[in-house]
Amino acid sequence: MLAMWLCLIAIVVSIVIGWKFKQNTGIIAMVCAFVIGIGVMGMKAGDIINFWPTTIVFYLISISLFFTYANDNGTMDVLGHKILYALNGNAKLIPLAIFLVSLVVGGLGAGASTPVIVGPFLFLIGLSANVNPVLIAVCIGYGNTIGSGNIYNGYGGMISKSLIEACNYSASEVNAAGNFVWLNSCIAFILSVVIFYIFYKGYKAKRVAVEKPEAFNPLQKKTMVIVLIAFAFMVVPALLNAWVKNDVVAAVANFCQPQVIMFIGALVCVLMKIGDEKKVIKSIPINTIVMIVGVYTLICVAKEAGLVDAMASLLSGTIPKFLVPAFLILFAAFLSFFSSCTSTVMPLMYPLVPGLAASLGLNPVMLFACIYIGGLSTAMSPFSTGGALTIASCADKDVKENVLPNGMIVASLIIPLICAVLATIGVFSFFHI
Repeated sequence: MLAMWLCLIAIVVSIVIGWKFKQNTGIIAMVCAFVIGIGVMGMKAGDIINFWPTTIVFYLISISLFFTYANDNGTMDVLGHKILYALNGNAKLIPLAIFLVSLVVGGLGAGASTPVIVGPFLFLIGLSANVNPVLIAVCIGYGNTIGSGNIYNGYGGMISKSLIEACNYSASEVNAAGNFVWLNSCIAFILSVVIFYIFYKGYKAKRVAVEKPEAFNPLQKKTMVIVLIAFAFMVVPALLNAWVKNDVVAAVANFCQPQVIMFIGALVCVLMKIGDEKKVIKSIPINTIVMIVGVYTLICVAKEAGLVDAMASLLSGTIPKFLVPAFLILFAAFLSFFSSCTSTVMPLMYPLVPGLAASLGLNPVMLFACIYIGGLSTAMSPFSTGGALTIASCADKDVKENVLPNGMIVASLIIPLICAVLATIGVFSFFHI
């Protein structure tokens, strides 16, 4: 029990110190994991190192290696401009276009970089049409969240899937649960964007002139072809394998795992001289990887100390069953407000699901979805990476300093409440494994 409480204190201290002093939370968490694991619990250093989430780290490296080529040569930027131009300046649809551009760019692999890639010109176009800047930020943030949530090449979606797999479900259940969690998040965040669109009167925006975007240059055309082919290889075999029971299809699907295809895609980009390989390798998000490894390892030590059983007991015996989904969302949102959903909240809370589902008779997909949605519902917090990057991408100094921070804090408080209501009335309970 002492070790468990020390782990809880260490998790909170790591998050607070990392946020307050702008230090990497993972380094602090890793030190705490070794001190508590070895000094208090009598574990060996090798046991703690074995907790490192190699699957998640491999995903992050493969995503960065492949999709940085498309980001660096401007392919994603041109793609975003083309989507906006297709609306022909209809300002009422500009928030929708901002949402879709962010969704597409995030879904094609840009992930956390999406606000930096598309934010500057999306804010410029939205503000010129008098679209509320908070609505612009919400559309960028949650469009990217949905796009990045797919389990084939999305940053959040693949981490979610790998954590579900760690809960000892079968391969078919893992794929189904990963997709269903993402579909539930689509429902929650699309509805949230619609509510903000109505509240901020996006339908009253005036028409705006949008310049014709430049054509893809030869290098960008090659990049788009490679990205689309890679995406097809990641998605189509997996879908066929779910519907067609055939050994050949299963073998192809087994080979066409996202991390495999993205490494192959990165090699193709090198051979076709799409970008500078050394520059791309330097772009691998080491800070994020260190943070995820450190916090995940500390949480695994906490699990060994009985944290999962203690939280499951609390949820099973204290909170009414019908409020458990809402509690999971709000608790995940609270944790994620100052930290990362993917590196802190999901690794901490996903292991609770099998026990809760069994003891309370609740749908595990719904429970995973509540944690995932809750953690990402505060993606607009100025204290989170996504929120900070979104604010930084706005060129208007007054809006950046005086409007967005407070407005995005309010959004990060309201959206979890919306999601908690949806969970309580059973919206996330339609899908099962």
